[in-house]
Amino acid sequence: MNEVIGTILEAEARAEEIVRAAEEDAGRILAEGERRAEQADADAERALLSAREETVAAAERTAGQKYAAILAEGKRTADALRASCSEKIPAAAQSAVQKVFGA
Repeated sequence: MNEVIGTILEAEARAEEIVRAAEEDAGRILAEGERRAEQADADAERALLSAREETVAAAERTAGQKYAAILAEGKRTADALRASCSEKIPAAAQSAVQKVFGA
Protein backbone atom coordinates (compact mmCIF):
# COMPACT_ATOMS: atom_id res chain seq x y z
CA MET A 1 0.00 0.00 0.00
CA ASN A 2 2.78 2.40 0.92
CA GLU A 3 4.47 1.43 -2.27
CA VAL A 4 1.37 2.34 -4.30
CA ILE A 5 1.08 5.68 -2.50
CA GLY A 6 4.78 6.34 -3.12
CA THR A 7 4.35 5.54 -6.80
CA ILE A 8 1.34 7.87 -7.00
CA LEU A 9 3.28 10.65 -5.24
CA GLU A 10 6.20 10.16 -7.59
CA ALA A 11 3.86 10.26 -10.59
CA GLU A 12 2.27 13.48 -9.27
CA ALA A 13 5.71 15.00 -8.72
CA ARG A 14 6.74 14.05 -12.26
CA ALA A 15 3.48 15.45 -13.60
CA GLU A 16 4.08 18.73 -11.77
CA GLU A 17 7.63 18.84 -13.16
CA ILE A 18 6.31 18.20 -16.67
CA VAL A 19 3.69 20.95 -16.26
CA ARG A 20 6.28 23.40 -14.90
CA ALA A 21 8.69 22.59 -17.75
CA ALA A 22 5.87 22.98 -20.27
CA GLU A 23 4.92 26.34 -18.77
CA GLU A 24 8.56 27.47 -18.97
CA ASP A 25 8.76 26.28 -22.58
CA ALA A 26 5.51 28.07 -23.38
CA GLY A 27 6.90 31.28 -21.84
CA ARG A 28 10.11 30.98 -23.86
CA ILE A 29 8.20 30.21 -27.04
CA LEU A 30 5.89 33.18 -26.46
CA ALA A 31 8.82 35.52 -25.75
CA GLU A 32 10.64 34.28 -28.85
CA GLY A 33 7.50 34.75 -30.94
CA GLU A 34 7.09 38.31 -29.66
CA ARG A 35 10.77 39.04 -30.34
CA ARG A 36 10.47 37.68 -33.87
CA ALA A 37 7.28 39.67 -34.47
CA GLU A 38 8.97 42.88 -33.30
CA GLN A 39 11.98 42.11 -35.50
CA ALA A 40 9.73 41.44 -38.49
CA ASP A 41 7.92 44.72 -37.83
CA ALA A 42 11.23 46.62 -37.63
CA ASP A 43 12.50 44.90 -40.80
CA ALA A 44 9.28 45.75 -42.64
CA GLU A 45 9.50 49.38 -41.53
CA ARG A 46 13.12 49.62 -42.70
CA ALA A 47 12.17 48.04 -46.03
CA LEU A 48 9.26 50.46 -46.43
CA LEU A 49 11.45 53.48 -45.67
CA SER A 50 14.08 52.25 -48.11
CA ALA A 51 11.50 51.64 -50.82
CA ARG A 52 9.98 55.07 -50.22
CA GLU A 53 13.41 56.73 -50.49
CA GLU A 54 14.10 54.86 -53.73
CA THR A 55 10.69 55.82 -55.11
CA VAL A 56 11.17 59.49 -54.21
CA ALA A 57 14.66 59.48 -55.73
CA ALA A 58 13.34 57.89 -58.94
CA ALA A 59 10.49 60.40 -59.09
CA GLU A 60 12.95 63.27 -58.63
CA ARG A 61 15.16 61.91 -61.41
CA THR A 62 12.16 61.53 -63.72
CA ALA A 63 10.92 65.02 -62.87
CA GLY A 64 14.38 66.45 -63.51
CA GLN A 65 14.55 64.73 -66.89
CA LYS A 66 11.06 65.96 -67.84
CA TYR A 67 11.95 69.48 -66.68
CA ALA A 68 15.13 69.44 -68.78
CA ALA A 69 13.22 68.14 -71.80
CA ILE A 70 10.51 70.81 -71.45
CA LEU A 71 13.13 73.52 -70.98
CA ALA A 72 15.05 72.33 -74.06
CA GLU A 73 11.85 72.24 -76.14
CA GLY A 74 10.98 75.76 -74.96
CA LYS A 75 14.45 76.98 -75.89
CA ARG A 76 14.16 75.37 -79.35
CA THR A 77 10.77 76.99 -79.85
CA ALA A 78 12.04 80.39 -78.71
CA ASP A 79 15.11 80.12 -80.94
CA ALA A 80 12.94 79.16 -83.93
CA LEU A 81 10.55 82.03 -83.24
CA ARG A 82 13.46 84.45 -82.84
CA ALA A 83 15.00 83.21 -86.10
CA SER A 84 11.71 83.51 -87.98
CA CYS A 85 11.19 87.03 -86.71
CA SER A 86 14.72 88.33 -87.26
CA GLU A 87 14.06 88.92 -90.95
CA LYS A 88 10.92 90.90 -90.16
CA ILE A 89 12.51 93.23 -87.57
CA PRO A 90 13.82 95.87 -90.03
CA ALA A 91 10.45 96.10 -91.76
CA ALA A 92 8.60 96.26 -88.44
CA ALA A 93 10.96 98.96 -87.19
CA GLN A 94 10.48 100.95 -90.39
CA SER A 95 6.71 100.60 -90.05
CA ALA A 96 6.84 101.79 -86.44
CA VAL A 97 8.97 104.81 -87.39
CA GLN A 98 6.56 105.72 -90.17
CA LYS A 99 3.57 105.49 -87.81
CA VAL A 100 5.26 107.57 -85.11
CA PHE A 101 6.96 110.19 -87.27
CA GLY A 102 4.74 109.96 -90.33
CA ALA A 103 7.72 109.60 -92.55
